[in-house]
Amino acid sequence: MRFRLKKITSRRAFVIYVIVSILITVSSVYILSNLITDLTEKSNEEMAQRNFFKKQEFLAQEFSKILEQENRIKHVLKISNPENLASNLQVLSSVQGTNLLVVDNWFQINDNKIQFGIDSISDAVKKDAEDFILKNKNTDHISIIIPQGKEWVWRVYFKLASKNTTVRYGYDINLKKLHDYFSTVDKSAGNYAFIFDQSGRCIYHPESDFIGKNIYEVSSTRPFDTIFSKKQDYVKRVTMSEFLKLDVIRFTKKIDVKNLPWFICVNFPKIFIDENVALIKKYSTWIYSITTVMLLLIFYLFSYANRRAYKEKGIAIKEKNRLLVENEKIVKEKALIQLQHLKEQINPHFLFNSLNSLYMLVGSDVKTAQKFTLNLSRIYRYLIDPPAKNIVPLKDELLFIEKYIFLQQTRFKEELFFSIKIENEEALDKFIPYLAFQVVVENAIKHNMATQENPLTTEILIQKDQVIISNNLQKKAHGEPSTNFGLKYLSSIYNFYSRTNLKTSEKEGNFVCILPLISIHS
Repeated sequence: MRFRLKKITSRRAFVIYVIVSILITVSSVYILSNLITDLTEKSNEEMAQRNFFKKQEFLAQEFSKILEQENRIKHVLKISNPENLASNLQVLSSVQGTNLLVVDNWFQINDNKIQFGIDSISDAVKKDAEDFILKNKNTDHISIIIPQGKEWVWRVYFKLASKNTTVRYGYDINLKKLHDYFSTVDKSAGNYAFIFDQSGRCIYHPESDFIGKNIYEVSSTRPFDTIFSKKQDYVKRVTMSEFLKLDVIRFTKKIDVKNLPWFICVNFPKIFIDENVALIKKYSTWIYSITTVMLLLIFYLFSYANRRAYKEKGIAIKEKNRLLVENEKIVKEKALIQLQHLKEQINPHFLFNSLNSLYMLVGSDVKTAQKFTLNLSRIYRYLIDPPAKNIVPLKDELLFIEKYIFLQQTRFKEELFFSIKIENEEALDKFIPYLAFQVVVENAIKHNMATQENPLTTEILIQKDQVIISNNLQKKAHGEPSTNFGLKYLSSIYNFYSRTNLKTSEKEGNFVCILPLISIHS
């Protein structure tokens, strides 16, 4: 009756623990998800802003190159005399004519006849240039977008004066060719930009059909987007993209190029931000869910182990005679060692330290957090499934200790150093007691100090018939009392397989443990 009451109470406590764990997990996931969402959105918006500045700077530099002709003309005007000015300007115009973006150029010295730098200019274009100069004779700078046949061109015109000489110069940039040029040289990924003038006329757009159209009519951009505050020289808002057909973060700014009253819009797809947030929230949910399942599993295993120990204790009190068959004694001793070792290994101290390390990683290094979670899961899978004969292949134990070492080094970082050396590859197919490496490595960490100035260094050397594990001795002043359970466990396994060459020693400031390998012949 008393045992049944205790069993019911244990089950009730387990149900309460499960409910509380689920509530804590759901609350934690909700709070953490909101924090991650805010931080990720802020980070992504800052990244979009950096991309915006890079994009507008790149386009401003490209347009500055196109406008560089004015400085060249100034230089020629400065160094030339009236006799060779015309020929020098003609040479400069011819050189500019080799630029594939320039479809025509022309100049006028004082009120003389207009001269053209490109021979293939049509009569219609020549007549247009003459009318343009006549109409804008007293204007210093003009930068406009005009139709030319079926296409659109960007016309640049300026007037320069030196002493008694006045030079009027103009050239046209084909906007379709300018579009093709930017498509080639612009390597920016994840965003796109378009440029328009004060009237809304589109000068450049990745969709060439938009060139020459009113950007206020073909997109969600509005005139008030070109009005900036004193504190900020750009406007940012979320809107629907006329090009991508999805929501974008749009930055609008006046392009920083002399004599160009134009505006640039840089667009960053908002879907990238939403996908990043969703992905991180998914990972955090999985991490918390896996952690909760592991906690519940560990609690269940503890409860199961306690019930089993209680039963075995009752049986042991009733049994007054020892088992008659030595083989049955060994089997019982091996079962008790497995149970006790399982209780020793799956302990809340190790788990909670690992979860604290995992919590710190989630906010700083998602990839390492994923690897940490995967290794922690595999470690517990290895721990809760001991082999029937209490020995495992050396290569399996080696894979396990590498995962265990990764968790410890993630926690202690530069305080622990591990090295694994394999002198004989054939040794990997031999056998070793289950968890032998973990027993020795954990004892080294448990009984020795480890700091960044004096790290704890452990070496695992694999030879043909044995494994030598050594660590430098830095004993703790007030260390935990040693039960020698681990070494007793290893001695028991080796005695079962008739091996007596398990050795431990302290020499030359190091602790050395020699683990003999076990060969099993079929």
